[in-house]
Amino acid sequence: MKTIMVCLFAFVLAVTVVSAQEHSANGIRKVHVEATVNAPISEAWRVWTTSRGAEEFFAQKANIQLGIGGPYEIQFDPNDERSGTKGLKILSYLPDEMISFQWNAPPEYPEVRNAGMWVVVQMRPEGPDRTHVAVTHLGWKEGTEWDAAYVHFVSGWGDLMKRLERRFTEGPIDWNKERMMYQEVKK
Repeated sequence: MKTIMVCLFAFVLAVTVVSAQEHSANGIRKVHVEATVNAPISEAWRVWTTSRGAEEFFAQKANIQLGIGGPYEIQFDPNDERSGTKGLKILSYLPDEMISFQWNAPPEYPEVRNAGMWVVVQMRPEGPDRTHVAVTHLGWKEGTEWDAAYVHFVSGWGDLMKRLERRFTEGPIDWNKERMMYQEVKK
């Protein structure tokens, strides 16, 4: 019985921690999610900073060229270029620790789409084969459309972190089987 309890406790500790937070202590609105993945930091870094790596968990198609001003383009719907981040750039990075990039919103949020948001991804090792990843989406404003987009991204970034965790437990995402937000029926 003790062995079962210890195994259950270890499993609970290994499960991904995902949280969303609306405001920081200083009142800045943000979406913030975190997870600890079963991968060394070099692998976590690779999937966030290379096209091939991002295609393993982020979306079917990516164009990432690591360098300040390099593209950070994620194509969510391969049949609709508007569903992605075409033209957006890397803002900063510190190898194996942090990358920041411009971000936009889906076309159904035109006020938010090109309003100058950005994302910061931070990583730290949690031992030799585990990495803690924190994603913070910033640049939020107030308003009805902004509130709707915020709800969209709380869900979206949470889903992404679950895919990131699955990437390192089950292997690269099979995009023929994965259902993405753009495929959901809009209410």
